[in-house]
Amino acid sequence: MKKLIILTLAAGLFASCGSTTSEKSNAASVAGNYGNTEWDSSEAITGEQLMEQLAGKDSVYATVAGNIAEACQAKGCWMNMDVAGNKMFVKFKDYGFFVPKNSAEHHAVIKGWAYQDTVSVKDRIEYARDAEATEEEIAAITEPEVKLTFMAEGVVMK
Repeated sequence: MKKLIILTLAAGLFASCGSTTSEKSNAASVAGNYGNTEWDSSEAITGEQLMEQLAGKDSVYATVAGNIAEACQAKGCWMNMDVAGNKMFVKFKDYGFFVPKNSAEHHAVIKGWAYQDTVSVKDRIEYARDAEATEEEIAAITEPEVKLTFMAEGVVMK
């Protein structure tokens, strides 16, 4: 009986140590829905259209399509999206979902509120650490920053 248990544990250990090609491709895949995605992603506007809608307003509720520039490397709890030549900081409503850490350079459609936000020095340092910034880059953060921010209810990645 003891030998059977040891053989079973050893077989499980060997099976978990290697990864098959399909496991590797699944790990690299980010396509999917995250958060509340019970909406039509085909109604998405471009980053330029979002900036036009935001002009002179505090906030805009919108569905926006764009490319992901980077994602939080700690756990996928935020991402930066390319919008009209700028980076829009995207957070997730109620910290209720995350995106894959390898989301950068993928296309996404997000739905939620866009607004200008002042990011404190403390938060900027935390986000820089999440993005695996160097100590020199972190030390250079000395002032708050006003950023285009998006509170996403859901993300659809392709």
